[in-house]
Amino acid sequence: MYIIVVGAGAAGLYIASLIVKAGHRVAIVDESEELAEHIRLQFDVGIVVGNAATPRVLHQADVQHADLLVATTSSDETNIITCIMAKELGAKKTVARVRNPEYSGYLVVGAESPNAPRKVIRPKRLGIDLFVNPEIEAAKEIVNILSSHYAAPVQEFAGGRIQIREFKVENEATIANKPVWLINETLSEPCVVALIIRPEEIKVPSNNEIIKQGDHVCVVATKEDMDKLGEIFNHPKLPTKNVVILGGGYIGFHVAEELDKLGVQVKLIEKSASRCQEISAKLKRVAVVQGEGTDRDLLVEEGVPSSDAFIAAAGDESLNILAGLVSKNLGVKENIVLVNKPEYIPLAQSVGIDIAISPLLLAGSRIARFILHSGAVSVALLANERAQAIEFTATPTAHITKGGGKGVKLPEGAIMGAIIRGDTVIIPPGDNTVQAGDHVVMVSLSSAIPSVEKLFK
Repeated sequence: MYIIVVGAGAAGLYIASLIVKAGHRVAIVDESEELAEHIRLQFDVGIVVGNAATPRVLHQADVQHADLLVATTSSDETNIITCIMAKELGAKKTVARVRNPEYSGYLVVGAESPNAPRKVIRPKRLGIDLFVNPEIEAAKEIVNILSSHYAAPVQEFAGGRIQIREFKVENEATIANKPVWLINETLSEPCVVALIIRPEEIKVPSNNEIIKQGDHVCVVATKEDMDKLGEIFNHPKLPTKNVVILGGGYIGFHVAEELDKLGVQVKLIEKSASRCQEISAKLKRVAVVQGEGTDRDLLVEEGVPSSDAFIAAAGDESLNILAGLVSKNLGVKENIVLVNKPEYIPLAQSVGIDIAISPLLLAGSRIARFILHSGAVSVALLANERAQAIEFTATPTAHITKGGGKGVKLPEGAIMGAIIRGDTVIIPPGDNTVQAGDHVVMVSLSSAIPSVEKLFK
């Protein structure tokens, strides 16, 4: 595939790095000559310097032969215009990063007369196949974690019927120091232990692999069974009733807004006085406090030690990690911090952060299905990009359907998590028998993905 990435900021460079790792041809377009020189030293990609919202620059980037264009500049309007023009000039698919949620909605225009049909303006009709908002993705993830029974990220497949959730093994009495096969045999709810994540390694476990206390495991199960299974791996948490948020930016504001709707008592700490006033005017039930998030006395005064969760969502990831550690030291039940760079997630977790979230990683997961796997229905990046969960549709000619009653041999480093056959969900798939038309959720280490893709060709 040939893919053009517009904008060489953090989001653009991260997406470009994903594409390069997948072996695709990439060109990056940015107006800064200085950034272009920096990129040349980092990546083996084409560089075009100029404003991508002009036909001349897009043509210079060979947009007419692009399989995908991803616009990631800091301007919503520039990204939208770039995608519209790129589609007109021949790009097969386009993705726009936007912050304003009004741009990604549908607009219903009134008819000229009562009997005339109303006109519906859809983003895709304008030439944009996907809107991605990293900040909104992060806010949704935080709210989902806080409203769940377990403090664990979750990915959904097959229209929400299948979930993949990462648990930390805390419940020693039920699961620690036991092999995977014994866990599968003793559980009343079927599941697949797809990944074991340790500081020194990540692996797709064999049936004889021993699960250890403190391991992180990725589990595949139906949505209905996942909460019951969670009790096997770690301790369910009490409902979230009160939360303190550091940072009144885009993410902090939206998390506060959504938690407030759920009836959670929210207190938001923001450094800027003018931003505090703005948030107070919009979120009447949220207590807004002006102050610094690393001020220990302030955090104590504002009730962080007795809060159910502390969310560090300031613009500075170093500040977020520091504030998260201070909140943990004060005794908060759960801390969630935002980091810009996905590679900081293991570091943050190793020093005492409960959950570290990267908006870029979440946005990358949404864009990944356009980039990484031809024919994939859905894709999620797992274990800090070191593994992926991919939902494929098995075609009549796919190699994976040729195994007869015994199924096909899967590549080392890959496991089948679920088969969805019409209204039936099969977990675990047992003999791996796949029929044409089945949706199959595969979990694979990055090294095994090319072999997995071949099964579905």
